[in-house]
Amino acid sequence: MSSKSFPTPVRLIIKNSRQNIIANAWDAVEFLRRWPGERNSAYRRALQHCLDALDGIRSSKAASASFVAAARQAGILA
Repeated sequence: MSSKSFPTPVRLIIKNSRQNIIANAWDAVEFLRRWPGERNSAYRRALQHCLDALDGIRSSKAASASFVAAARQAGILA
């Protein structure tokens, strides 16, 4: 299983101005496991798309887009 790099790293701002940079599908899955926001449909879609990217079923670009959408909805996208 490879890391499946995102086309552009995703910068997140968590409480207390702590920053996280997510550069690939594996990092995204790890971050999603400790997700600070609501685990709604955008969250579930992002998780599934990132897992699919790791399995080679979906592109890293699609996984990144889903992850960004979930982060934006959660209000943590920098």
